Amino acid sequence: MTHEENMTSGKSDGKQTNQRSWATKIKKVFQRKKTTSIKKEKMLRQTPEILPFLQIHNDYILLKNGVMDILQIQTKNIHALNDTDLNVLLLNRTRFLRSYFRSYKEIILNFPANTEAQRTYWLKKRKQTTSPIRLEYIDQKLLEFDFLERERSNREFFILVYADDKQELTDRKNDAIQGMQQSFPLTELSRAKKEQILFLLNNQNTKL
Repeated sequence: MTHEENMTSGKSDGKQTNQRSWATKIKKVFQRKKTTSIKKEKMLRQTPEILPFLQIHNDYILLKNGVMDILQIQTKNIHALNDTDLNVLLLNRTRFLRSYFRSYKEIILNFPANTEAQRTYWLKKRKQTTSPIRLEYIDQKLLEFDFLERERSNREFFILVYADDKQELTDRKNDAIQGMQQSFPLTELSRAKKEQILFLLNNQNTKL
């Protein structure tokens, strides 16, 4: 092989070596990008670590930082009020908002329609009658109650009152009850109702 042929062969070998080295570098870059693009799966924290609630009692709810309680707001049909009564209602409501400067939150939730009282009444009437026409009417009523409980919901309003300890919470609840008495009165709730409210607050895509 002549000297020129050796030079030519050396150049071609050098090009092939350079091409291989560049191909190796590019392959490593893509492998590195692919490795970094794969995100590590994050472990979700336990629910008790996220939620602030610790224990629920009849008259208060223990939090990680302080206590709270839930009261129900009795609503009124403002469309049925005349202008004078509506203005008085708004003034009383404004007085409460200006005077009660402690921590609280108002929430609105949809609850399934509860026809238990009506159902109990008509079931009692059904036992007292033997008329076929009357029985047919009562059975139709009971079917309507089933439909209402299954398909309809009631919008209910609540206020969440917060405090540092149980005694302070009692004082703040009394202040809130007195301040709202002339506008939208507040009522105490049972423990079961409070559990339903907390369930809906933390499971907003779930029905009771």
